Amino acid sequence: MTSYLFSIIFGIIIGFASAVPIGPVGLVCIQRTILKNRSAGLISGMGSVLADGIFASIGAFGITIIIDFISKEHAFFRIAGAIILIILGIFSYRSKPKPHEAKEDTAITKVEYFISGFVLTITNPLTAIFFLLAFANSGTKIDSYGIASTLVIGVMIGACIWWLFLTYIAEFFGHIIHGETLNTISKWFGIIIFASGSFILLKAIYDLLLLK
Repeated sequence: MTSYLFSIIFGIIIGFASAVPIGPVGLVCIQRTILKNRSAGLISGMGSVLADGIFASIGAFGITIIIDFISKEHAFFRIAGAIILIILGIFSYRSKPKPHEAKEDTAITKVEYFISGFVLTITNPLTAIFFLLAFANSGTKIDSYGIASTLVIGVMIGACIWWLFLTYIAEFFGHIIHGETLNTISKWFGIIIFASGSFILLKAIYDLLLLK
């Protein structure tokens, strides 16, 4: 029983720590929360949580074949994520936000939010390696499916806690910002997201050229 308790606590800490760095998904999550609503940002974050859960499963269950494949095709995964970021950056820059309108997102829009958060995270295979190393140095012997499953659940809980916190903060500041300032923020988010995607794309292409 003690092993399971330690595993879920450790998983929560690792899941929270892995989500905290403000990367591409964090930028998209903040932008959608401020410019649309908290639900939009949170759903994007939940897509990332699912991807974290998959990567944590790979690390906890030690699926070496998948890890080897992800490591080998690392550049292609990064290119796919970079292209999505570039597209999101362009749309963000060109959009004219009206966040204070009482407008509900459609089911299709919510699915798009979730998928984008998932894809942006799943195309960063270094996350799988992070979880693998974290679990290997956890001091917990992962000798059963129960322990491994508990770690994965903990990771997803920890990641959820971060996205709940981040969207709360973003929503708080979103209600303070109005008018032209909001439009300026939208454009700056678009520029940053586009620049992030461009950098990742160039880096991935450079890595591919080095392998040749």
